Amino acid sequence: MNQNNQQLVHLYQLWPSNNRFFCHGRLMTGPSSDNTTNLITWLLILLIGAPFNFYISPQIWIVLHPSLPIISYVMYLSCVLFLFLTQFTDPGIIPRKEIIEKMKDENLLRLIPTEADNADYQVRICVTCMIKRPPRSNHCAECDNCVDVFDHHCPFVNNCIGKRNYAYFISFISTLTMASISFGIEFLSFVILIATTDEKVQQILIIVLMIPFGICTLLVFGLLVFHIFLMITGKTTKEQLKNLEKSSASRKCERTQSLFNCRTIVEKQQFDQIRYDQDLIKINPIVIPT
Repeated sequence: MNQNNQQLVHLYQLWPSNNRFFCHGRLMTGPSSDNTTNLITWLLILLIGAPFNFYISPQIWIVLHPSLPIISYVMYLSCVLFLFLTQFTDPGIIPRKEIIEKMKDENLLRLIPTEADNADYQVRICVTCMIKRPPRSNHCAECDNCVDVFDHHCPFVNNCIGKRNYAYFISFISTLTMASISFGIEFLSFVILIATTDEKVQQILIIVLMIPFGICTLLVFGLLVFHIFLMITGKTTKEQLKNLEKSSASRKCERTQSLFNCRTIVEKQQFDQIRYDQDLIKINPIVIPT
């Protein structure tokens, strides 16, 4: 292998942010600082689902009726699928100036600010990414990227929620809520009709297990109601919390094509200067005239 070939790498291997890439750049997620919270999310869903799917649901299927277990299975598997898609989908990341220049995409080159833009206080410029931020986009401090139609950063799914994965996020909390409700009905049926006829034992099981489970279900349901309200009003979480006016510049939920291909082959030397320039920016931040 010659010297030139040794310098060829995929774009994701040099990506200048806190995002992490897996499966040779086919999957991406957020920073490692969210690992604990994200792991707890996965463990709760998998560990709570296991006894229902492998023990309670089969008995409900046999003794009562298969309809409720079927609903539980479908909702639970959909919940796991949408959690995976929410976590490992590009939320709508807007590449930084240096990457845009190397990609030479005409649609993205317009995001590079000019001297006139720097002097115009109405133009929103990200001093980290050095790009003109499109309407409703924001820079995520955790991931260190600008995200198109930024809703919020969610440590539970270890990713930003933005234009490209908001639909997955809504589907995740919707199916999680429905799976929780169906599991709750299954558990009550199991305790009252199958597990025991002792009323005291039934009461203890319901109090010890159902009350904490019910509280968690109500919290997730409350989150779902909040996001349904946001969809009706057309606002993002950030816009709602900061009491900003709804913008019609870009739709909140849209499965558009990613703005970059992280598997693009690039020369490593081209990006060595990028990291050097970024270090200088962190030491000497650029002040945009206002």
